[in-house]
Amino acid sequence: MEQTSASAVYGEHRPLKPYAKEQKQLMLTASVFGIALLAYIAGNGLISMFLTSDAEIYNRYMNDELFALAMNMLNTAFCVFVPFAFVYFLLRRFKRIDELPLGGAKDSYNAVLLVFIGLGFCYIANLLTSYLTMFASAFGIESYVANYTPPETQTGAFSVGMQILGYAVLPALFEEFAYRGVIMQSLRRYGDWFAILMSSFLFGLMHGNLVQVPFAFMVGILLGYCTVASGTMWVGIAIHFGNNLISALQSIIGQAYGEAAGYAFVSGAMVALMLFGVVCAVLYACRNRRFFRLNPGKYRFMPHKGALVLCAPSVLVACVYFCYITLMDIVGFYDWFMQGVMNLTKTAFMG
Repeated sequence: MEQTSASAVYGEHRPLKPYAKEQKQLMLTASVFGIALLAYIAGNGLISMFLTSDAEIYNRYMNDELFALAMNMLNTAFCVFVPFAFVYFLLRRFKRIDELPLGGAKDSYNAVLLVFIGLGFCYIANLLTSYLTMFASAFGIESYVANYTPPETQTGAFSVGMQILGYAVLPALFEEFAYRGVIMQSLRRYGDWFAILMSSFLFGLMHGNLVQVPFAFMVGILLGYCTVASGTMWVGIAIHFGNNLISALQSIIGQAYGEAAGYAFVSGAMVALMLFGVVCAVLYACRNRRFFRLNPGKYRFMPHKGALVLCAPSVLVACVYFCYITLMDIVGFYDWFMQGVMNLTKTAFMG
């Protein structure tokens, strides 16, 4: 009598957890780029310790615009670029990331449309953030950052050049390298939209205050999409640079010609970009009927992808810290938190 194999009866043997190996690889990848996030936190802490170690240094940082700008440039270079460059080469060595898309765009016409769509969307995201801030204020939730007054801006040629370099050029290059480069590109094998959303979430959370977190998250999604759709990081860099440049020019013009002139400039520029962005969006949609369809990735059906990234030890620690400093940005939260801790301690020890 012919024997029937178990595989013939029950079908070909398949592992109980078909994605087990790749899930471990995803958590390892997240743990590696999470090291860069922790290095960013540590670097910020060291610079903060230096600035607060001496009253004269701190006063100069708070009142000398060029000195504050130099410190911010140092922070961007050594706390963002250096750790993420190290992590990039580490991921390349273990073949967890491809070369960054720093070549030309797949379609030059689409790339130009995406740049203006992105700049217009930045204005929309800015409006939405303003409404969220006003909504929070109605419930007594105020942000320290929203009430912060920066040092007086200087208007000399050297100062203007330094402001454009520090506020527009370096953040656009280094932050795009870190988030749309290292983080997003290392996650694209799990689906483009997954990579865009995860990198945008971390990008938003990294800003650590109530005003910038929602704005950076929304803009991060757009920057991620434009990078993937165009096939080059230079589109995202251009949008990031343009948005920051408008903010820098607002301060420069406001100092030279009055605060009203600065607000008039930025309002006019953003309204014009928004309207032109809408026109470009219509043109882009007509040329790309399925523009929302991105590569779903080889492991698109793998479960718990987001949880695996966020629960990677280094990423989890970084996210907890970012959430903490975001809460500390709420006016009065620290006092409320410390009072709660004291009451809890008294209850625990006094029964």
